[in-house]
Amino acid sequence: MEIMSGGLYGLVFEDNNIAKEQRKFALKSLHEVGFGSAALEDTVHNCALEVVDRWRKSGGEEVDVTENIMKAIGNVVWNVTFGISLESDNKIVPEFRQIHLDVAPLSGGPLMMFIEMFPFIRKFDFLLGSPMKRLQALVDRSDAMIVDAIETAENNFNPDNQPTLYVEAFLREMKKNEEAGKPKGNFHFEQIRNSAATLWGAGFETTVGLLRMCCLELVNHPEVLRKLQKEVDDVIGERRIRYDDHKQLHYTCAFLQEIYRLGNVLPINFLRKTTQNTEIDGFRIASGTTVLPQFSMVHSDPKEFERPDYFCPERHIDDEGKFIKDPRITPFSIGKRACLGETLARMEIFVLFATFVQNCHFTPAGKVPPPVEFNYGFARSVKHFTVNIEPRN
Repeated sequence: MEIMSGGLYGLVFEDNNIAKEQRKFALKSLHEVGFGSAALEDTVHNCALEVVDRWRKSGGEEVDVTENIMKAIGNVVWNVTFGISLESDNKIVPEFRQIHLDVAPLSGGPLMMFIEMFPFIRKFDFLLGSPMKRLQALVDRSDAMIVDAIETAENNFNPDNQPTLYVEAFLREMKKNEEAGKPKGNFHFEQIRNSAATLWGAGFETTVGLLRMCCLELVNHPEVLRKLQKEVDDVIGERRIRYDDHKQLHYTCAFLQEIYRLGNVLPINFLRKTTQNTEIDGFRIASGTTVLPQFSMVHSDPKEFERPDYFCPERHIDDEGKFIKDPRITPFSIGKRACLGETLARMEIFVLFATFVQNCHFTPAGKVPPPVEFNYGFARSVKHFTVNIEPRN
């Protein structure tokens, strides 16, 4: 959507040579600046311990897990993108999440989906009324915060040093082209602004939403929580969680895969185009046709999963108690336009969640657990809930 991506620039909504080049550059840069590195994993684990510490101090009161989870995820993603560490009392993360919550019903509604299918309608935005104006105002506010962060990173940028974050890698490429007397090409301010906004937005709200759902399912399935705690106690004990531990924490991986299956954090996937003539179930689809792949339909297909609406981590465990990675479950999409931050997201979710299980016991705040119900928009997330959290050690 043009209003969300600033026209031709960005990493998600566009289908042009600029976007292809920029996605390739972003993927390369993110790996070079430490996606999957031990240092980044240490940062995630430290954030997890800060969350646990704040929960321990809740004193048995009802806890809304959202605030502390979003601060942890926000700090990690903001640091990777802009090189800025956020204090626990910062206002940036709460404001961004509120913007995302306000944008969700506007960007994911029927009007915006219609505009995405027929983008020429955008030229007649004066006929579209207040929803379009409201969406534009929210995007403008978000962009202003992104620009402030880029300018801070630029002020601290030294082109002679190896980049340690995405914005530095982009600025270095701009500088290299400038010194070589080359035209800026696609490395300019509008592109860095929209690409940075994409990385921040995609890496924040979806990951927060999945971890919130993890906590909600724990209080709805105490028997599952006990199995998770036993596995972590037996395999890890009191030492720190490492992402590499996923190779031994089979039930934990099964739990998370079931979250990915039922979470369907992006209920409406991004538009694609067919690259050749094809036929599906007798329907002929010409090359170049705009299509909307709905991976979530596979996740809830009774032909693929028995009782698909039922939360059951055991469906991902074999007879020997080993985790079964299921290729049908694709929460981060597939192909060349799959989520750029999948590596980081999987590591964040595993380390944070396993650390929560290791250190905390979750119970309902009331006599019955809160229901698993969803808010729908561009991103899908569970509705507001509270729990009781007690320290385990």
